[in-house]
Amino acid sequence: MEQKGFGRIRSTALILFAFGAQMTRGEDALRGTMTTAFGDIAAIKQKAEAGDSRSQVLLADALVSNFRSVDALGWYRKAALQGNVEGAYHAGHLLLYGRVGIPKDQIVPENASEGIHWTLQAATNFYPDALHDMSRAYQKGLGVGTNLLQAYAWQQLYAETGPGSIVGKVELNQMALTLDTATTRAAQELAVKFKQGIWQPPPPIQKVPDGTSFKLNGLVGGNTPLAIINGKTFAEGESQVLTRGQPGPITVRCIKIDTNSVLISVQGEDAPRRLLMK
Repeated sequence: MEQKGFGRIRSTALILFAFGAQMTRGEDALRGTMTTAFGDIAAIKQKAEAGDSRSQVLLADALVSNFRSVDALGWYRKAALQGNVEGAYHAGHLLLYGRVGIPKDQIVPENASEGIHWTLQAATNFYPDALHDMSRAYQKGLGVGTNLLQAYAWQQLYAETGPGSIVGKVELNQMALTLDTATTRAAQELAVKFKQGIWQPPPPIQKVPDGTSFKLNGLVGGNTPLAIINGKTFAEGESQVLTRGQPGPITVRCIKIDTNSVLISVQGEDAPRRLLMK
């Protein structure tokens, strides 16, 4: 009877976890859909372009709900750079896990090193979903080294928020089952420090070394111009993974092809770079 009872409790916990995760995804989509359906997108866009961070987040919400994920990420970044906590969370979440996009040049590839930077910015402002993402990042080693003590501490904070009061508590208890008492006690003490604003320095965004890592091998004109970069052919708007040695494969997007040059964006870099034919 006790085993059956525990099984029912475990099943209920798993159902709550799945329901909570689905609710988060549904709320993200609903927020953007509601903005598109009932908001004044033209007015929102004007305010966003004028620098209003709240409008930048609203515009990004509408874009991501329409699968324009790369465009949405750009606006979330702009808001985050102004200190908008919600923008920082969404930028971090998109980059930690990647996001589908239509057409394919709107796909956001995973970039955990930058994603954890924005996620931490939101988490240190106690944005609930960012606290949750920090815990998951430390559990899975996304942009940081795997560290279950840190994961438990962030999860503790998430479980104490309204959105995390059910699902967050279930996950916290699941973690406690696998950790020894000394680790959970140390994690709880770390969570207290976090509440006091005592944070570890944010991990730096991993930058791609500059220099001759990327080479423009050729250009093809015509109705559909093409660029050959490191031996791979790109159309405008196309993203590909290039193998370039250390620190490993990197995602490159072809932004614009000109007469004797090409403008590209490189995973982990804040600004585009231009490659010239030589």
